[in-house]
Amino acid sequence: MYAEKREQAPERDEQLGRWILGGLVLIAVAAGIWYWQKRQSAEDVLPVTDETIATDEPQILNPIDSTADDGTGMSAADRIAALVGAPRFAALFVTDDIVRRIVATVDNLPRQKIAIQLSPAKPPAGSFITAGGEDQLVLGAANFERYMPWIEFVDSLDPDATFELYRRVYPQFQAAYESLGNPKGYFNDRVIEVIDHLLATPEPPETIALTRPNVLYEFADPALEAQSAGRKLLLRMGPGNAARVKMKLRDMRDRIAARKG
Repeated sequence: MYAEKREQAPERDEQLGRWILGGLVLIAVAAGIWYWQKRQSAEDVLPVTDETIATDEPQILNPIDSTADDGTGMSAADRIAALVGAPRFAALFVTDDIVRRIVATVDNLPRQKIAIQLSPAKPPAGSFITAGGEDQLVLGAANFERYMPWIEFVDSLDPDATFELYRRVYPQFQAAYESLGNPKGYFNDRVIEVIDHLLATPEPPETIALTRPNVLYEFADPALEAQSAGRKLLLRMGPGNAARVKMKLRDMRDRIAARKG
């Protein structure tokens, strides 16, 4: 048995983890909290191909029928707080400019580098936990417990109410997506791409070996280390937690994807 060891994760890494799960669970695109950042490589920059050249009109594959304004004057933050409960919302989220933060979160999960300044979620309690000695360093199973407030939050989301909130706020999501450098893109199509990407996360080994070449932890397996930020989050939250998140992802995908046939 490995002895669990608590490591004080570098402040920069904790900041990275603040926003990822929080933004996504609000539209049921949940992933996790903690992420070890690597420097952006040349592969992070997507090449411009014939498929990525913008056309005059976006090709919308999964249209969302957004609901009309109900006249209440509620902000997106107010609506989210009403869905999840004001105390929980205040405890888990950074409430200012939350629509833009959520959109940036969703868009960046399939990439290897994310923007720490766009953080809609507060950091998890406690420190990152490893096990084993320096020559046999592994991800500590006790670390999975740090994710439980967020996993319980994901489980508590009513699918119908979450979908209605998504439809109600969708025009703001779309506007934020366009303003973040996607003037011809359709945000709901991007959400579905991200969900599919996360659902294809490889199953991790029973014990995940780590390495620490500098101040940041990495997966010892190059194939796991090469995964996207979003997939690493699912890997690092533990198989049980990841399975619960994936179940919620599949449910929401069924609601926001266009019906075929």
